[in-house]
Amino acid sequence: MGISSKMNFRPSVELRRGETKGNKPLPDPTPIAQVLLLMVVHLCRKVLFVDPSIKVGIYIIAVFCGSILGDVLPIPGTYFSRKNNFFNVYFVKLSWGWTMAFVGSFVYLTSNVYCLGDVARIRKHFLRLLLATGFWFFWTKSFVFIEETYGYCSKAIVRSGSKQCLAKGFTWHSFSISGHTFILIYCTLIIMEEAKALIGWEAITDHLRNEEHNRSSEEGGPITPLDPLSSEELVLVKEKFEKFTPYIRMVFIGMTILVLVWDVMLVATIIYFHSTPEKFVASVISVLVWFFTYRFVFHRRLIGIPLPGEGVIRYMNVSQPLLSLQLRRSSLLFSQAKNEKKNDTKVPTFMGMPLNPCAPENVRREM
Repeated sequence: MGISSKMNFRPSVELRRGETKGNKPLPDPTPIAQVLLLMVVHLCRKVLFVDPSIKVGIYIIAVFCGSILGDVLPIPGTYFSRKNNFFNVYFVKLSWGWTMAFVGSFVYLTSNVYCLGDVARIRKHFLRLLLATGFWFFWTKSFVFIEETYGYCSKAIVRSGSKQCLAKGFTWHSFSISGHTFILIYCTLIIMEEAKALIGWEAITDHLRNEEHNRSSEEGGPITPLDPLSSEELVLVKEKFEKFTPYIRMVFIGMTILVLVWDVMLVATIIYFHSTPEKFVASVISVLVWFFTYRFVFHRRLIGIPLPGEGVIRYMNVSQPLLSLQLRRSSLLFSQAKNEKKNDTKVPTFMGMPLNPCAPENVRREM
């Protein structure tokens, strides 16, 4: 009878899942459609998250060597060798508009989350695109100016200009720096730099869940990048993250498609159009402009323009210490450390009796 009662014993209180305290919260089940979308985004990361410095080296070598091969080898014409092909007319000639539309949307959506909707901070991120547009306008106009100023017509006419010369059926000889090469490389580098705002983006879901658990539980947990936020700011981050993230993923995929199109059209430009010096000079200018802005001006904060992903919350590089932040639980952490330090001086005991009766503290108590 005693054995039977022991076998049938059950705890009087059963812990239900919703009442469990002190356990780390588990993520919600992910829908299949979202899983498929995340798989596509993961593939896009393989394209856009390549180190731009490596991509720059590939571009310079490809433009130089590919142009020489295109000049030497009798490469047969293809659909991409026609100037009126679909991709050249509707994409390359409008490449800056396409790039700014996708990148501008991406910057607006992501900065709304990590800047908590602060309009002043969001505007600072758009200054990168404004400055890039200024460089694009300056250099494309400079290429046209150089072609017009230092060129000549194959036959002398009264009004010597490229348009007048070509209208008469003659040939205009000049050093025509490849605007296509410049803009295709520059647009790709801008997309790759701005796409870095998505590094660590999916981890925000875990940060939100863990931070909510820390604030609702007495035991708390590891400090998250969202720790310095107030309760209202935490709610705002969660709302904006859940609202904008699906659109951010779609725009990210669109930016990847643009980069692939730009790379294909760059190969066509290298093989079929312009001379080797014209394409090589254009590629060097695009790389120098990218380096000056993203590696020098923005990286050193010379004019107060932040890098992509920099805002109120720090989610991209969470491995950095949080020494500069005003932690909400700093006083709690200090008190815990103080108590642990006091506990270190106590003599270990077993059932209320000291394990080492010869310890100095015990001797003083007995005296």
